[in-house]
Amino acid sequence: MALSNSQITKLGDRLRQGITDEEDLNLLDKFRQTFSTLDEQVYPVIHSALMVRTDCTLTKRKRKTQQSIVDKLIRQTRLRLPQMQDIAGCRIVVEGGSQAAQQINALLNDALSSSHSLLSSDWQVESKERDAKGYHAIHIVVKADKRFYEIQLRTYAQDIWANLVESMSDEKNTLKYGGSEQEQPLMSKLTRLADTFSDIDQSAHKMTFADYQQQLQEAIRDVLSD
Repeated sequence: MALSNSQITKLGDRLRQGITDEEDLNLLDKFRQTFSTLDEQVYPVIHSALMVRTDCTLTKRKRKTQQSIVDKLIRQTRLRLPQMQDIAGCRIVVEGGSQAAQQINALLNDALSSSHSLLSSDWQVESKERDAKGYHAIHIVVKADKRFYEIQLRTYAQDIWANLVESMSDEKNTLKYGGSEQEQPLMSKLTRLADTFSDIDQSAHKMTFADYQQQLQEAIRDVLSD
C-alpha cells in the first residue's frame, strides 16, 4: 500500500518529538525506499549530460539515513517530512569556479527538463543558489510524483570549504549548521574564508587551475592562521 502524504507528515511529527516505536522506524525505512525509482530515473540523465564535460566529478550520494532525517526534522521545526528535498541525490564538483558551475547548471537544467525518459506528469526542475553560514553551492532540485532529488553542484573551492568544515566538526557536528556558542569565533573565520573563496571563484576562469588552487591555499593560511 502506498504511503499518503498525511501518513508521512504525521510520521515526521512523531519523529521530531521523539515519540516513535519499531513500527514507525519501519515506516520511515519504507518511505526512504520510495525514492529508488526517482534515483534510477534521474541519475542516468545527469551522468549522460556530463559526458561532454571533463572538468567535473559526479558522485551518487547514499540515501539519507534514518538518524539524519530525524536530526534535520528537529533542527528545522517547520519542515514537513514529505517536503524534505535531500533524501536522495548526488553531488557534482567542478574543477573550476563560478563560471564553470553556471555552465554545468544550465546544461543539467536543459537535460533534465527535456529528457524523454522522465515521464512523470508533474516533473519539475528548480535551480537555486544556496548560501547559509558560509556554505555556498547551487542546488538543483528535481520533483516527480511528490518526491525530491537534490543535485549539489559545487565549485572546487566550495567543496574544499565543505570538507574543511566536516573535518573540523566534533561528534555533534554543530559546526556544519552554524556552530555552537563556543564555536562562533571559529565559525566567523570559516564564514570569512567562504567569502574569500567566493571572490576567487568569480575570477577562476581567468587563471590556470594551478593558480586557482594556489590562491585557495593562500586564503586558507591567511584566514585560519589569524
